[in-house]
Amino acid sequence: MNYSTILLAAGRGSRTNLDYNKVFYHLDTDRTVLDASLALFLDDEECRQIVLVCAPYELDYVQSNYSKDPRICFVAGGDTRQQSVCNGLDAVKEDYVFIHDAARPFLKPYSIYELKKTLEIEDACLLMVPSVDTVKLVEGGYVAQTLCRDQVYRAQTPQCFKTSLIQKCHEKAKNAGKLATDDAQLVEWYGKIPVRVVYGDEENIKITLPSDLIHD
Repeated sequence: MNYSTILLAAGRGSRTNLDYNKVFYHLDTDRTVLDASLALFLDDEECRQIVLVCAPYELDYVQSNYSKDPRICFVAGGDTRQQSVCNGLDAVKEDYVFIHDAARPFLKPYSIYELKKTLEIEDACLLMVPSVDTVKLVEGGYVAQTLCRDQVYRAQTPQCFKTSLIQKCHEKAKNAGKLATDDAQLVEWYGKIPVRVVYGDEENIKITLPSDLIHD
């Protein structure tokens, strides 16, 4: 199944305590976080396009360093993650799209395979992992409710959609002035279809804190 990937690399990542974009952090002597994330999709021949969304002030640098593969195109990000995705969607050419955080370089190829297989029968799906902790709702500094742990999952990326579906959902959110915490939530609001859960991997972390920069 052919698809496009939107790879989001426009964040600053200030919580990592780096003085530069965390996607340029070197995981080893040869690979940055961005290198590793790109390789996951470049190694899949069914990924026919990668829309690399960059901060406007880094666009020239990224283009000069990542233009070797003709499948990669470049888009400037927006003021929010949602706007960055929306900008990326304008460039998507394939009927299906994966939306992935470049700061998740530890995604496994089998997860990509499972998502593609799911898209053969569903129009929306995402990687999720069950919560191992008890999760409580808090209001005003006090516990309001304890959620059933069996029903609580943590969302990851990629989040994958029929392109026309997620484009319409983004457009409706833009017109309504609503911001979601992820793209799947937009489908929950506006898509009128269920979003299928694909079991993810605990190692598929998003690099956020200094401790995430150390990975065996």
